[in-house]
Amino acid sequence: MTPLQIPPFVSACIAITLASLITLKGPRSEVTRAFALLCFETFIWQACWFAGYFLQEPFQKDLLIRVAWLSVVYIPFTYYDFAVRFLALHRELRWVRRSYVFATVFLAIAWTSNWFIAGYRDFSWGYYTKAGPAHPLYLVIVSWVLIRAVLLLRAGSQDPNVSIAERRRRKLAFTACLFYLLAASEYLINYGVPLYPLGVIFMPVSFCICAYAIVRHQLLDIRIVIRRSMVYSLLVACITMTYMAAVLISERWFQGFFGYRSLPGTLLVGFLIALFFDPIRNRIQAFVDRALFRGTPTELAVQRDRLLAEVRRSEQMRAVGTLAAGLAHEIKNPLSAIKTFAEHMEERYADDAFRAKFCRIVSGEVERINLIVQQLLEFAKPMPPKLQPLQVPRLLDETLEFLNSELLQRHVTIHRTYAGSGEILGDPQQLKQVFLNLFLNSLQAMNGQGHLDIETTRQDDELIVTVADNGAGIDSKDLVRVFEPFYTTKSNGTGLGLAVVRSIVSEHGGRVNIESELHRGTTVFLKLPLST
Repeated sequence: MTPLQIPPFVSACIAITLASLITLKGPRSEVTRAFALLCFETFIWQACWFAGYFLQEPFQKDLLIRVAWLSVVYIPFTYYDFAVRFLALHRELRWVRRSYVFATVFLAIAWTSNWFIAGYRDFSWGYYTKAGPAHPLYLVIVSWVLIRAVLLLRAGSQDPNVSIAERRRRKLAFTACLFYLLAASEYLINYGVPLYPLGVIFMPVSFCICAYAIVRHQLLDIRIVIRRSMVYSLLVACITMTYMAAVLISERWFQGFFGYRSLPGTLLVGFLIALFFDPIRNRIQAFVDRALFRGTPTELAVQRDRLLAEVRRSEQMRAVGTLAAGLAHEIKNPLSAIKTFAEHMEERYADDAFRAKFCRIVSGEVERINLIVQQLLEFAKPMPPKLQPLQVPRLLDETLEFLNSELLQRHVTIHRTYAGSGEILGDPQQLKQVFLNLFLNSLQAMNGQGHLDIETTRQDDELIVTVADNGAGIDSKDLVRVFEPFYTTKSNGTGLGLAVVRSIVSEHGGRVNIESELHRGTTVFLKLPLST
């Protein structure tokens, strides 16, 4: 591939990529269909031109030219169609339909005669079509259509009756149309002007403006979430292609200037370009940050609020799914037990032992369901805390007194170290529930004799409550999931205790962390903000 073949190849790739993007991501509307068709027609045009570099026989070139005209003839009229539909100018559609009729007539004449295409001319950079005797008529109509499209888009971009965002989209569409209009300069080549086809430069610029408008301003109502890394990767790929083209061109220049193949010269130019590669990449990266990922303070605030709303909605949907699945699983077993006893109730009602067992088990299972539902409500819809000044050590002692009999029964030793002082603002009932859940988890983990260390310390403007036990500990693979609702390694656990703990602590503006080592014990750290 020579350097002259690179521009049409890049133009064809950009056009087909944009056509695919719009077809897959865009809404099914006449506007998106018109623009996707325009991109596809441009792809055929540039692909045929690129393929023409590899053809040598005259009849092959002539056939490829006529294939390219299948799209070239329609491109100006398709752009006019897009502009009219984009601006919703329904009265203009009758002229769009008439323009397509003209294009079809031109195409038929171009294929069956030499009135519009009278062969081709060879230039230093390749070959191009030669205008036939009726070509000026086609040129007049095409010029009118393109200028009409530009004027319509310019008027639409200044319409005060649309929103600022819509005017911005229309301005970008107008700018893109202007660059595409500059590609019409190639018609001069049809009349023998030895001008390099600048359409391969103007068309990619036009499409890049459209791609920017789609990504940044949702042009054509296409909403795409892209990563910065993907944008940077594409830019680096483009820079690399430019680097390769520069090396090839420099090699040709050295050959022509020195009269021999200068490999050291090519390597020297490549080395110099490589030196400037990183600064150029950094500058482009900064430009992309400003253009695509930044905006005015108002725009950034709106984007932040929109992003936070999307995150909250996704988290809510995830939580709802997790809770629903966990609730169904936890309630299934108690309901199965109740159903089994209910099915035998009629035939064994006279059995006193069965009735006693029925009452005991059903009552226990109903209580278990009630506990699950109550914990679920506390987790999913916690009551806002009623804040008041509190002394945490006093709450810890009151909670331990509630568990005094169970602590004695299990032979658990309590070690209390209340070194930190200071009041917090909190809800006493909710915090007692937090401490109760932590103490019960420790008792279940020790499953017999052990010791429970409770400590309070003050660090800056926070009070740290530490609850440590020497129980079974938590495996590292389970430790990362202990706060997930309904996740538990206990045979009779609900998996909601620590989820409720984190929810309540978060409502108090605090944090909770857990450290654990299997068979060595677990330590929970609660960090609550001090009020003074």
